[in-house]
Amino acid sequence: MTSKLAKIKNFPTNPVEFFKQLLQAATEGKPAGYLPEMNLATVDEEFGVLNRTVLYRGLTKDNFLYYITHSYTRNCKNLKANPNKAGITFYWTNVKDKQGRESNWQVRLIGATAVELPESELDAMWAKEDLAAKIRGHICPCGQPIDHDELKAKHDQFLQEHLASGKPIPRPDTYTAFKFEPQRWDFLNVAINEIADRVQYRLQANGQWESMHVST
Repeated sequence: MTSKLAKIKNFPTNPVEFFKQLLQAATEGKPAGYLPEMNLATVDEEFGVLNRTVLYRGLTKDNFLYYITHSYTRNCKNLKANPNKAGITFYWTNVKDKQGRESNWQVRLIGATAVELPESELDAMWAKEDLAAKIRGHICPCGQPIDHDELKAKHDQFLQEHLASGKPIPRPDTYTAFKFEPQRWDFLNVAINEIADRVQYRLQANGQWESMHVST
């Protein structure tokens, strides 16, 4: 048996640049259009903390992660009720570094504030949605009990009418998105028979990031 202490080396001064580097490495070799997953945790009035695995959609122009949802969903209601209590986690396995060494990475946004994006940014996002997502936005009552056969009939009718019309599916009023402004970014790296190392970026009062190694 053996043991060693992992060490994260040569990380950039800005956490978003570090995130971009790791994301590129973690998604290398994936098919075109692949979207990695992230876990989003929110505070819920009924159940306490709720988390769900959702698709990572990208970064806003000001370099914040964003998440697309609908106003009728529980996660949207949670983010509006508790905008300062959200967390995001990525977990990537067997990520290769430039030397070909494989290790696992966990990336967390801690103490993130959810900020709803303006209407002016939503049309461009809606245009990129696939057909299934657009139909879902019109026919699926998220979290409500359904009769599957009735929902399927509704779906098939909607699809048939859409194809016959030749017109784009309009963006529903419920469609929205949030960006997340974190207080900390936390990067954890570990391989087999290692004690993990973490690099944490902490937002300072002057708007700058202070980075440091922290124990796991």
